[in-house]
Amino acid sequence: MSTARGKTGGQTEVVLLQRVAGGDRDAFGELYNRLQRPLFGYLMKLVRDREMVEDVLNETLMEVWRQAARFEGRSSVNTWVFSIAHHRAVSKLRKKRETSLDEEQAAAIEDEAPTPDMKAESSDMSRLLARLMEQLSFEHREILHLAYYQEFSVQEIADALDLPANTVKTRMFYARQRLKVLLEESGVEGAVA
Repeated sequence: MSTARGKTGGQTEVVLLQRVAGGDRDAFGELYNRLQRPLFGYLMKLVRDREMVEDVLNETLMEVWRQAARFEGRSSVNTWVFSIAHHRAVSKLRKKRETSLDEEQAAAIEDEAPTPDMKAESSDMSRLLARLMEQLSFEHREILHLAYYQEFSVQEIADALDLPANTVKTRMFYARQRLKVLLEESGVEGAVA
């Protein structure tokens, strides 16, 4: 577990957020330093476009600066911030889908289907899992990332994504099932996701 999510870290983050609400730039800098890397990783897994990730990250942190006084403490600071990031990312992805690709962009899209050479090279399980997770739907990838990479509980995921806990559990179940099938198709027998 990261220190940013520990009990002491959580209390400190609440205090930092309260100071940010009062306009304390140093407190914002400390909060930024704690949250920037995990948010960047989370957003890269979801959005998969570095430029868009940087935009969403900046927008998220500016929203934290503007809305710090509205934090009610019904969830952890991390959950609140990841929720803001989630909503910003989904909004950007919707806008991106609404704009059509020009021919140059379409030609630049690579076929990410694994080749036999790629299968032979990816003996490292973590690289294999990362590649297979890219084949999951946005919703399933997001749930698994928050659960396994950010170590969020089901309730924290539900709070961050504004979903019922049972929906999170259902999505997690189906995401694991799909990942298990993908692992088996990749030659990993008896895979338990």
